[in-house]
Amino acid sequence: MSKELVNKGISIIGAHDERKIPVVVVGAARGGTSMVAGALAKLGVFMGDQALPPVFEDVRLSEKFESKDFIAAGNIVSEYSSSHECWGWKRPSSIGYLSDVERVFGRVRYIFIYKDIFSISQRNAISMRSEILPGMQRALNQYAGTLAFLNETSAQAMLLSYDKVLADPVNFVDSLVAFCRLTPSADQIKSAVDFVRPDPQDYLEASRITKAQGWIDKVSSRAVYGWARYVHKDVPAVVEIFLNDVSIGKVVAEIPRADLLAKFNKPCAFTYEAPGELDFKKGDVVRARVLYEVRDLNNSPLTVE
Repeated sequence: MSKELVNKGISIIGAHDERKIPVVVVGAARGGTSMVAGALAKLGVFMGDQALPPVFEDVRLSEKFESKDFIAAGNIVSEYSSSHECWGWKRPSSIGYLSDVERVFGRVRYIFIYKDIFSISQRNAISMRSEILPGMQRALNQYAGTLAFLNETSAQAMLLSYDKVLADPVNFVDSLVAFCRLTPSADQIKSAVDFVRPDPQDYLEASRITKAQGWIDKVSSRAVYGWARYVHKDVPAVVEIFLNDVSIGKVVAEIPRADLLAKFNKPCAFTYEAPGELDFKKGDVVRARVLYEVRDLNNSPLTVE
């Protein structure tokens, strides 16, 4: 079959510009922007002072846009442009204020990545505990907004299909290099290709709001003692207790404890007291897990001695 008939899922539109100008990655949250930003970083593109893996999002610049401090945002853009021949920025919420991005950045290359709206919504449901149908509608509205923006401007843009990128990461990386006028080394190209993979574990761990940590200290005949906290949100964690794999109750981890206050600056210990006449007997297996987490607290399960 002719190569011209193969759908590679990549298209370049808008005005052509040979200069090395900033690259802005645009897409829905959980829609593949981290994959694109990470690939750019692997190719040697500076993604910002505070753009750390696995999400590669510059918190410094993003905070200025989110607070609508466009003067400060413009100062950061000027700083990065004077220090780096080619640099990039990724912020999923920018999909809602592209006109502000255009005004602050000036001449820029855009990379728009598109993923099916159900997949986006389901990932948000898993990571953020959001509802499926409203999530699909939100992604659909956001994508419609990108089309309106592209139709109203002459912006130079690369359009990407998330699924096609995963199917052919070599073509994706080659296209990035050409579009952004990059000159990466062979090792950088290989690193970028290797980075493109479905459901990377480090990203899944970093992006879910239910991610928690904690420990079961001990189990007595009537109680379970330990601590737990959410990693990405500042509310007390709710811990579910299981006896021989049957849920028997929940407890909020909000008791002050000196060592935990010193480490986390918040009360996060818990004591779960068994209900009614229930006693933990020798040989019983007690487990603890933060609500909606995917794994137990450390040191769980414990067998009653």
